[in-house]
Amino acid sequence: MKKLRQLLTLLIVLLTACEQDVYDKGDATYSHMRADFVEAYSNADRSVTYVVTDDDQRLTLKAPFTAKWLKADTTYRAVLYYNMVGTEVEALNISQITTVPVKHHSLLKTAVKTDPVGFESAWLSANGKYLNLGLVVKLGAVDSLTQKQSVGIVGDTILTHGDGRRTYQLRLYHNQGDVPEYYSQRVYISVPVDTLDVDSLQLSVNTYSGVLTKRFKHTLKHH
Repeated sequence: MKKLRQLLTLLIVLLTACEQDVYDKGDATYSHMRADFVEAYSNADRSVTYVVTDDDQRLTLKAPFTAKWLKADTTYRAVLYYNMVGTEVEALNISQITTVPVKHHSLLKTAVKTDPVGFESAWLSANGKYLNLGLVVKLGAVDSLTQKQSVGIVGDTILTHGDGRRTYQLRLYHNQGDVPEYYSQRVYISVPVDTLDVDSLQLSVNTYSGVLTKRFKHTLKHH
């Protein structure tokens, strides 16, 4: 299996949910739909037959899921939309999520951009592998390929406390990239944190209402 693909600076991938308007009787296709953040594993046929949820539960799909964006033998960070049919998982859709690794500021060749975003949520996955962010970005039609919006996570300082515990201070990198701010779009990103040898994380996000700071206890199983 190839390693989970990590992008340092990237175009934001929009997470699109399944839309439907049939909830009245409670027995429509989407009436019992569930959604989980997962690692999805494609096989040699470019199809997904199973996923692993953020609480390390393996879900085997009733039928293989295929999509044009899937490559063979690759692990993807994604949201799985599905129904439980008895003990079987019926996949309705799999939407890829952008993964953004931590890049320490000393390795950056350009200034850290912290253009404002809308903030909705931030949480550590149950297995401690990912820090997940729900953001709202401003978008609009662009006239040039040079107009592109990018996000990243910058590591600033590792603080060592009196009791020996260590906190990694992180910042959200966001470059609006001259993209017009005409309308809002919700996006999700996942930050792999399982290799960070610290006890807690502190994340700062520049929002339209000011800088917001969130703290998380780094509860990996091997800690």
